[in-house]
Amino acid sequence: MTEIALKESAALLRNWTIREALPLWATAGFDSATGRFRETLTLKGEPMLEGPTRLITQARQVFSYALAARRGWYPGANTVVESAYDAMVRDYHEPDGGGGWVYSVHGDGRIGDARRDLYSHAFALLAISSYIRATGRREALALADQTLAYIDRDMHAPRSGGYLEGLPLTGAPRRQNPHMHLFEALLSLWMTTREHRYLARAGEIFGLFTSRFFRAPGILGEYFDEALQPAAGEKGTIIEPGHHSEWVWLLRWFERETGRSVQPYVDALYAHAARHGYDEAGLMVDEVQIDGMHRLPTHRTWPMTEALKANVAEVAAGRPGAAAKAAEVATLLHRHFLTAAHPGGWMDRLDIKNAAAAPNMPASTFYHVLCAIDELDRVAEEYKTDAKHSV
Repeated sequence: MTEIALKESAALLRNWTIREALPLWATAGFDSATGRFRETLTLKGEPMLEGPTRLITQARQVFSYALAARRGWYPGANTVVESAYDAMVRDYHEPDGGGGWVYSVHGDGRIGDARRDLYSHAFALLAISSYIRATGRREALALADQTLAYIDRDMHAPRSGGYLEGLPLTGAPRRQNPHMHLFEALLSLWMTTREHRYLARAGEIFGLFTSRFFRAPGILGEYFDEALQPAAGEKGTIIEPGHHSEWVWLLRWFERETGRSVQPYVDALYAHAARHGYDEAGLMVDEVQIDGMHRLPTHRTWPMTEALKANVAEVAAGRPGAAAKAAEVATLLHRHFLTAAHPGGWMDRLDIKNAAAAPNMPASTFYHVLCAIDELDRVAEEYKTDAKHSV
């Protein structure tokens, strides 16, 4: 029965992706005149034209349609990827003559926010890697190396290790989150190129995870001071179950590529999220405290997608019960976040009563949703109920 449930949930989400989501975000969600994706759509699926568009939105959508192109899920995906990638480089990479990528631009192409943000740079790298995999245009690798050189030169934090949040400095706490996505981008570049320098750099981020971000018993900190010690006060106590889940998926990926065991970390993160991360309805909450109390009991879409990815990764690793949990999370994701919205869209945040709590549909969420559906679909296709996958 678990095998059937897993395959049925995968088919349900794959069909939603192909029939509804990819067509919506390539039409209403894409401005063919500029080659840029829309930042948001209304809950009725209409473009919101005010305000700047972020680099992170463009990069995540390039990733999404590059994935769709590789999977054959959308006939026009390659055309969208080519146009959007060219526009992303044109508009966001050094438009002011400085190094790196700017944070956002206005509709007419003027710089909206010239900040250099580590989080956004990680996704620019992921977009470049995805673009190369989808198109075969390996010459784009030079831009990835130029971006990494900028991060090393201008954003490295030599005293503590890791990288600065962004430039100019603001004095805000440092976060594990941008490093996590840099880890993801480096693993993606390794998969795209098979050049060991990218895997070696991913290993450096893994070392930062084990020495700075992870702390016993199974806690992943979110906010840190300049020395990458837990931030003072309440910030230092915040735990996000969605990031526990995301690291489970990433660590398993790293393990497959390097042969380095990550089992103790995965076991601890998975157990903490399973014990403290869900409410009574089975939805993952946004934030908890170190003691497990729900600090922010609302529900965004992305923690649910990361819970799905974590359980799918653990299906492949043979964890008992992971297949049933993956099927359950997939069903809840579809019921509460996808079908309640305009076809092809999502309810990006629900309140504690599971009612809509966001006024629009941010395009940046599609990266989370599509990646989770891809992972589920591939593992469900290979899954067989046997001793290894007993539930």
